[in-house]
Amino acid sequence: MPPPGHDQIQREELSRLFGQLVGARLLLVPLVLAAGAWMAWVDPTGWRRALLAAILVTVAAFFIIEYVRFRRRGGLAPGQVRINLVAAVVGQMTLTAATGGLGSPFIYVAVLLAVIVNVFVRPPVSAWLTAFQVLAVWTFAVLGATGAAPLELELLGGAARRPPPVGLGLGLHAGFLTVVLVSIAFAGRAGRKVFEAILRRALAAQQDSLRAYAERAEELTALSGEIAHELKNPLASVKGLAGLLAQGVGPGKPTERLAVLRQEVGRMQAILDGFLNFSRPLVPLVLDDCDVAALAREVAALHEGLARERGVAVEARGAAVRARCDPRKVKQILVNLVQNALDASPAGAAVELEAAPAPGGGARIRVQDRGPGLDPAVRDAAFSPGFTTKASGSGLGLTIARSLARQHGGDLVLSPRAGGGMVAELTLPATPAGAGTGAVA
Repeated sequence: MPPPGHDQIQREELSRLFGQLVGARLLLVPLVLAAGAWMAWVDPTGWRRALLAAILVTVAAFFIIEYVRFRRRGGLAPGQVRINLVAAVVGQMTLTAATGGLGSPFIYVAVLLAVIVNVFVRPPVSAWLTAFQVLAVWTFAVLGATGAAPLELELLGGAARRPPPVGLGLGLHAGFLTVVLVSIAFAGRAGRKVFEAILRRALAAQQDSLRAYAERAEELTALSGEIAHELKNPLASVKGLAGLLAQGVGPGKPTERLAVLRQEVGRMQAILDGFLNFSRPLVPLVLDDCDVAALAREVAALHEGLARERGVAVEARGAAVRARCDPRKVKQILVNLVQNALDASPAGAAVELEAAPAPGGGARIRVQDRGPGLDPAVRDAAFSPGFTTKASGSGLGLTIARSLARQHGGDLVLSPRAGGGMVAELTLPATPAGAGTGAVA
């Protein structure tokens, strides 16, 4: 079984390469039209003139249409590649028949087409096209030897330029072309197999590397969770002892230092809580039909005191928006977003929470600030574990928030705000993805 992505990469690369041929063959249209028109003009045979005119107009129109289609769609589907090559082989042999059979200057175009067919098309289609080419070559040889159909062009010398016996010469010519066409078929098939084997081995190696990386990351995540869990209890003891010491110390520097100590221990506990949330699996959703606008107002009320200390306003607006979600997890997402917005906002600014129905059902909550925003070059990295622009940040808040959003089947995206700042938009679907596995409140 081929590794994931094998067939898609092969289709995309072959489609891209064939697209270049689609563009290149347009350059041949004027040459083919000129050569065919000259032959039709010089040769007096009426059926040949009519056939050449029909073939040349059809081939030119087909080339142009396929080129326009390729440019519009940015590629060709595997079925279109086969259709193109079938049309090319049939058209080339028909043109060869109309311009002299084995004596036609277009007969050796079959060799080039055989190479392209066996590179871009898998068996059995490539085998059938090669068989058609060989059959056409021997048909031309038989018709030329028996004189059953006047294929030779008088302007190219016709039968007069072939010394007797004519049948032997045509047979040798047809045999030579057969050997060449069949050899190309086998070589093309072997080359395609080599290409597929190289691609398969490269993708398998990539999958092995990704699997090893995922296993290593899982081990490190579990280890970080264990370390964080082991450190929480000692830190709680340190914080408690610092509080007891503060009660027995009068005002002055010792009290201030103990307050700083407790503050730093609290910050360390918050970082450890982030590691624990990141390392443990997401628990199933506990779904409830709730008003997300009310959740936004509740989160805004929770941060009023912190916002007032920093000279920032927190505003929540929007009519009732019902959504089926896990209110605890949605609240956790909003708390993280509002804290980030408060950290980024300058004094005198406002953090705005806006709830509204999402297009197609569900709900949408935006948390907007007037901070400096994020550089577009690092905006996508903001959700990567460990990425932070804060001096004291853990770099896990947005990672966990997006994981919770996607557990619902929604998403969390960041975008620049008009006039400066950032917009964090949480979308929740009408039917959460975890609806079938979570509990129901």
